[in-house]
Formats: sequence, C-alpha cells, structure tokens
Amino acid sequence: MLPKSIQNLINHFTKLPSVGPRQAARFVFYLIKQPKKDLEEFAKTLFGITKNLKKCSSCFKAIDVEGLPANPPAGVAGRHGSVSYVCDICKNPKRDKSFICIVEKDTDIESIEKTGRYNGLYHVLGGNEIKDFSEKNLRELHLKELIERIQPPAGHPQGEKKIKEIIIAISATTDGDTLALYISRLLKPLSLPVNKQGIKITRLGRGLSTGSELEYMDEETLSQALLGRK
Repeated sequence: MLPKSIQNLINHFTKLPSVGPRQAARFVFYLIKQPKKDLEEFAKTLFGITKNLKKCSSCFKAIDVEGLPANPPAGVAGRHGSVSYVCDICKNPKRDKSFICIVEKDTDIESIEKTGRYNGLYHVLGGNEIKDFSEKNLRELHLKELIERIQPPAGHPQGEKKIKEIIIAISATTDGDTLALYISRLLKPLSLPVNKQGIKITRLGRGLSTGSELEYMDEETLSQALLGRK
C-alpha cells in the first residue's frame, strides 16, 4: 500500500483529462525524485495559477493579472466582483468589435489567431462537456453573459455596439455539435431583423472532420473552415 501522501497526489493527477491511475503514479514518482528546489518552484508556479490568473470580464479568456492595476478601465462592467480585468484582445482598438467568435477554451483562440483570418472578438465558454442543459451548467458556460454582449440592456456601457455576426467555432464532436445546436437555437431570436439589419449566426465550415478538436487542427484546415463558415 502506498503512503497516504503519495496516494492523495495520485488521486489529484487522475482528475486531469485523459490521465489514468498508472500515468498519474508515474507523474508522482517522477516528482519525488526531483530536487527540493525544483519542487518548490513547481508548487509556487501551480499556486500562482489561482493567485495571478483571472478571467477577462468581457470574453472570459484567462489573463495573467500580476502587475496589472486593480481598478478596471472606465466603462468596463465588472462581472466578477468589484475588480475586473480586460484581456489584450478585447481592449485592442484594431479588433473588429462587430464580430464575436464563440470557442470552447483558451487554446482554441490561439489556434484561430495563428490562421490570421480573423480579427474580431471572442467568447470563451470554458468547455462543452455538459450532462444536461440545467441552469447551473449553462451558467458555467457564460451563455447569459453572451446574450448581454450581443443584446445589452438599455443604459449598459456596451449598449451602442452593433454585432453583425456570431461565429460558433466549436469542435466537431458529438458534445460540440449538441452544444452548438443549442446555442444556435438560443441565439435565433437575436438573428431576427433589428432596424432592418439582423445578426448573422454562422458555424465553421465542414472542412473539419467529425470528431475534430480545434486545438489540434493545422492552420490551413482551420483557415478554410473560417472562410467556409455558413
């Protein structure tokens, strides 16, 4: 029987995606052999994730706030308490703010940015593995905040912004297709004509094979999917 401290650490590693008990055990025994200084640096870096990483108050992309001013820029509505932060993409004046691309996770943004085919904003859901469309699960996907970005209430700081197109850039997996269909239906009322100009809602073109994860797509395939969205 393994010491309790080792088994507890193995149990924590098995909570990571695609990590089983054997692989988790290899991680733990590798760490045990490392110098104390390296382990302390590892622990410090791991703790820094909870201390220094926050979510963008607009798109929910993770940002490192170490060294950033605590007060939010003027006109930014804080959604995570009295202090909020905005990522470099959202506050970049050169980005086309009439486009919002919905992605599952931060790494999908990196993949799309590498194509050089998109210059709009993003909205990070945080995943697509949901067991049901309960209010709790949908709240964790920030869909309410997405609606507010697209159609902000009267008097909201973003109320004058006009959204032309919403791109649903979700992986072509079973869970991804289910969530994309739900989001399409959720946004359908917003696509109705507003002042003779409705919001266009599109999905990535099917250059992506079924079961594909955006994170692992090559730049050319993802570029064609962006250009072929419909």
